[in-house]
Amino acid sequence: MSSFTPDGARDRLIIRDLELLCVIGAEDWEHLMPQRVVVDIELKGDFSAAANSDSLADAVDYREVCTSAIEVAEDGVYRLLEVLADRVARAVLGVNECIAEVTVGVFKPLALAGFGEAKARVEVTRGR
Repeated sequence: MSSFTPDGARDRLIIRDLELLCVIGAEDWEHLMPQRVVVDIELKGDFSAAANSDSLADAVDYREVCTSAIEVAEDGVYRLLEVLADRVARAVLGVNECIAEVTVGVFKPLALAGFGEAKARVEVTRGR
């Protein structure tokens, strides 16, 4: 299946600011309780079947994408944001065959506490 619509444009579906609780961190003390992470998910593929039918059966179910990300976050213990982002991306690719590529960004609000307004975000892209 092509990841492009008939006119050659790639369709995108974007979920922003999904808040997850996850046991994550490089320090041992960070594994004592879940921390908040914020995830952005961008899906690319050919979504023309849904556009043509106006049917959820032909569409990527946004709730299923979010549920997959939540399950990955809750079911694991991670040291690195890179690992969480990779696992979420791989899980989301399995949600629907029309998804050709996914980019997942993960932001941990407290990762750079003590460095003023500095923020760190990890972003990975995975495809079929």
